[in-house]
Amino acid sequence: MKYRVTSGKLTVQARSKIHDTKTVWDKVTGDIDADAENIEDAHGIFRLDMTSFDAGDWLKNRKLKNDFEMDKHPRATFELRAVKDVVRDGAKFTATAEGVLRWRGKEVVLTLAGRGTLDDVKVEAAATFELDIKTLGLSAPRFLMIKMSDEVSIEVSVHGAVQA
Repeated sequence: MKYRVTSGKLTVQARSKIHDTKTVWDKVTGDIDADAENIEDAHGIFRLDMTSFDAGDWLKNRKLKNDFEMDKHPRATFELRAVKDVVRDGAKFTATAEGVLRWRGKEVVLTLAGRGTLDDVKVEAAATFELDIKTLGLSAPRFLMIKMSDEVSIEVSVHGAVQA
């Protein structure tokens, strides 16, 4: 069955010794091909509008936009390649997802721990993973005198429906 992702959110938690910062991206779209009876065979592509984000205040937003060249690299994609370790409870499940993140001309293989619901009407999924932004050719920004860590925690959620 084919599903169209119509909404989602990606939250990045950047850490420092003094103060953590959360940035939220809110424009996630994508397409998933999945069978509720064989979740392990699911695959898909997700797109994230990197220009639609909020880091909590205009200074952080401006710094991230400039430091990470968001206008020059406005789209990130994630290709879901494999779903493993599925534990089902009716339409609900937990699983490990594997795939490739593409952004800024780089490709990073990721493993995500996730949970969701998949049936013949809708798909909802959420997952978490850790990312070293150096693998994307980036280094953590410095906000005033606070240096953020290159390691970030990421949580992503997507919601979609069967394509008509």
